[in-house]
Amino acid sequence: MGFSSKSKLQRGAVLTDTLIGEGSVLEGSCISEADIRVEGEVNGDLRTSGEVVIGEKGSVRSEIQARDVTIAGRMEGTVRATGVVRITPSGRLTGMVEASSLIIEKGAVFQGTSRMADGSEDRILSCVVV
Repeated sequence: MGFSSKSKLQRGAVLTDTLIGEGSVLEGSCISEADIRVEGEVNGDLRTSGEVVIGEKGSVRSEIQARDVTIAGRMEGTVRATGVVRITPSGRLTGMVEASSLIIEKGAVFQGTSRMADGSEDRILSCVVV
């Protein structure tokens, strides 16, 4: 799933992935062009044109805006993705999702609402998968 320690080239600039490590707490917003991986705790907005991955020990409270989002830890708030939002078996999402595609794997928990972001008619979903 998309997180690597290698830098990426985009428009002639070198982009380095952003890691919020285990034991770290970020209070406030993080805005990046590169991918963001959360193994610690974030209490604020995450915005990237890349991917956001919340690791099994990671926790985010607030809003995420990204291309793709993978949740293996905890997320409370709003997730807006132009691509795919995936909740893995260890993941828990409480809040609202707006995405082109939502994947809830067996064992994952989703409590909230979802909205298709492709401009089509809104489709509301409330569920818990356990």
